[in-house]
Amino acid sequence: MVDSPYGKILIKNMVNVLVIGGGSIAKKHVEILNKLNFRVYSYTNNDNFYKNKNKIIRIKNFEKLPELLFVVIANSTNKHLKYLNLFIKKKINIYCEKPIYFKKFNYLKLRKLIKTNNIKFFCGYQLLRDSKVHYVKRKLRNLKINSFISTVGHDYNFWRKNKSSKNSYYNNVSSGGGVIFELIHEINLINYLVGDIDLIKSFKINSKNYNCDIIASSIIKTKKKIIGTLYQDMFSKKFFRQFKIITNKKNIEIDFVRNVVFDDNKIIKFKSKNTQIILIEKNLKHFIKQLKDNKISIKSFNDSVRDLKNCLEMHASSK
Repeated sequence: MVDSPYGKILIKNMVNVLVIGGGSIAKKHVEILNKLNFRVYSYTNNDNFYKNKNKIIRIKNFEKLPELLFVVIANSTNKHLKYLNLFIKKKINIYCEKPIYFKKFNYLKLRKLIKTNNIKFFCGYQLLRDSKVHYVKRKLRNLKINSFISTVGHDYNFWRKNKSSKNSYYNNVSSGGGVIFELIHEINLINYLVGDIDLIKSFKINSKNYNCDIIASSIIKTKKKIIGTLYQDMFSKKFFRQFKIITNKKNIEIDFVRNVVFDDNKIIKFKSKNTQIILIEKNLKHFIKQLKDNKISIKSFNDSVRDLKNCLEMHASSK
C-alpha cells in the first residue's frame, strides 16, 4: 500500500508515470503530473524537452522500466499505434491523447488484447470535463433534439507556440495532421451530446503551403436521424468554438471562448476557467480516480475508434 494523490494504491510502488512525446502537449502533461506529485519518467528524442524546469527522469529504452501506474502517449498521432501495441502487451494502463490513430487498423484485435490483459485505457478528450458541456448534457435529458451547429477555429501558428512549420506532423495529413484530425474534439462532442454519427458528407480546402486540409465543412446525420453541420478552421485569425443545439422547446448554445451557455433567453456564466491545461488536469484526475476505483471499461477505446472512423469518413467523402 502506498500513498498517491488520490488515496491508497494497492499495488506497491505504483506512483510512477511515463510520458511519451516531446512536444507542447507532452510538456503540459508533465507539468500537471509534477503538480500532482507523481514521479515522472519521459521518453523522447527531443533534447530540448529536458531543459525545462519540470522534474523528469529520462529513459532511453523500454528494457528496464520502473513499475508504472500508467503511461501517457502524447507524441505525434502517426506514432500512437506503435506505443499502444507496445504498452498493451506490457500490461501497462494507457492514457492516449486524441486521436487514437489516423488510419484504419485492426481495432478488434487491439480491443481483445486490452480486455485480455486487463488494461485500463482512456483517451484524452478533455472537453468532456468542461462544466458547460455537463450543464448542456443535463438540460438535454428531457428535450428532443432537432438539429445542431458546431463551429471551431484556431490559429495554430499561435496555438502550438513553437510556430507551425511545414514539417510538423499536425500540418501533414499523411502523418495524422490536418484540420479534421486536429479538431476531432467536435466529432467527439457531437457523438456525446447529440448521439452517434451515422453519415457524414464533407467538403475541405487544402493548403498550398502545408500538406493538409485547413478548412472543412460537413453535413452530418446521426443514427437518431438528427441532421446538423460542423465547420472546422485550422488557421483562423480568431479563436472561436461554439456548439448550438436546436430542440423542440428551446435553443441551447455553448460559447467556449466566452465561457457561457445561452439557455434560450438566459445567459449562464461559469466562474471556473476552462483553459486547455486546466481541462487536461481534470481529465487526468478523472482517469486516476477511475484507476483507483477500478471503474474503467472498454468504452473509452470504443469511443475513440468510433471518432476515428467518423474522421476517416470525412476524408473519404470529400475526395
